[in-house]
Amino acid sequence: MKLNHLYILALASTLIISSCANEEFEDPVSIDVPSQDFVVKDIVKVYFAEGNVAVDLPLGRTDVTYVVNNGYVTITNTNETDELMFILSGSSTNGGLVYNGIYKCTFVLDNLSLVSNTGPALDIQCGKRVNIKMTEGSENSLEDAAGGTHKGCLYCRGHVKITGNGNLTVKGNTKNGIHIKEYLKIGTSVGKITVKEVVGHAISVGEDFEMEGGTLDLAATNMDSRAIECDSTVTISGGNIDILASGNGSRGIQANYDITINENSGPTVINIAANGGKCSEPDEHRCMGIKTDLVFKMSAGYVTVTKLLSNARGIRCLSKEITGGTCDAEIKEGL
Repeated sequence: MKLNHLYILALASTLIISSCANEEFEDPVSIDVPSQDFVVKDIVKVYFAEGNVAVDLPLGRTDVTYVVNNGYVTITNTNETDELMFILSGSSTNGGLVYNGIYKCTFVLDNLSLVSNTGPALDIQCGKRVNIKMTEGSENSLEDAAGGTHKGCLYCRGHVKITGNGNLTVKGNTKNGIHIKEYLKIGTSVGKITVKEVVGHAISVGEDFEMEGGTLDLAATNMDSRAIECDSTVTISGGNIDILASGNGSRGIQANYDITINENSGPTVINIAANGGKCSEPDEHRCMGIKTDLVFKMSAGYVTVTKLLSNARGIRCLSKEITGGTCDAEIKEGL
């Protein structure tokens, strides 16, 4: 596959890309293989540029195929035995990636900047464990198309763990910023994840949400939106969370089951501003800093909920179990 467009870019970036996708090309990312606590069989490198995508497949790897359409690439991985690593780098204002796979895998974001005009920026159609790792000191950004039917700018159908001391900014123009169908775990090494410009929820999780470290800077600015929405349990055992919930009926953190705050993985600091009014659609409810349908548990850490409007609420739960830490918020029990 000829990549004549990239030869022009190569003069400025010193990136040399072979005209054949199966041949070796100079590594466009800042690392060869990131440190990892998992076994990787092979590495696939994907480099985005305006109007083009270069994909470097390991020689002899016939179970991984791809189709490039201008700045967009669809990768299909049919293997069921080898864990592959996909290193994503480069920049495009009209590009995105769709991944179809049936086995656990890893995506490395190495100074990746994608703006999609047709759907999600990253659409990971894999129901297994998916690692998303940011390289040390990297700045990564994702933005999806407006007016679509997709659920999130960064979407994954499986179990996701985010690690790596880099930064990630996500903008959701159709619905959610980050949408994970199953569980989401944020590791201790994570830098900063910013999701403040979204139509729906900043982070939406279908199963458990766990945070061990790093920083989240989130906002729920539209009516009935949430900064963190979780269909199961929320456990925060380390890290910093800053949330602005300013939409009418918005929530900083909402879970269908227990919310647990501790410092088992490190210092925990949660600051939430609940500044929205009442929402009347589909039923009337207030803006809240934290809401759980079951138990709010806290044994360590610091939680504060401030509010500008008198009808906003701090924490609402069925019951509370506070044995330690500092909780500077109004708590109302009973649903």
